[in-house]
Amino acid sequence: MLKHDDKKNSKPKKSTLERGTKVVVENQVKRKDVVDMPDSGVTFPVNVRVDNHIRNKISALLNLGMAKSQKELVKQLVENEIDRLPESDKSRFDRMFEILEEKDNMKN
Repeated sequence: MLKHDDKKNSKPKKSTLERGTKVVVENQVKRKDVVDMPDSGVTFPVNVRVDNHIRNKISALLNLGMAKSQKELVKQLVENEIDRLPESDKSRFDRMFEILEEKDNMKN
């Protein structure tokens, strides 16, 4: 019925495997170049929980024209506090901030 041994319909097998053109990497990227890139911080939205009184104070400052958005106002207030830090605390802040930024970079 079935002829499994029919050699006249089968193709001859090649003894060696032929490969295409060789792939050559021209610009190798090192891990250090990706991880230690300056100003490569990722930015993504997050929430900061505050009570209604703090939210109302932020809204009142916005109504006075202190900033154009809540984000801008909070950024200004944080920068003012950082500028007021003593040098010893500022260096500690910088180290902690750098660690947190690196954590965000690794996470994303």
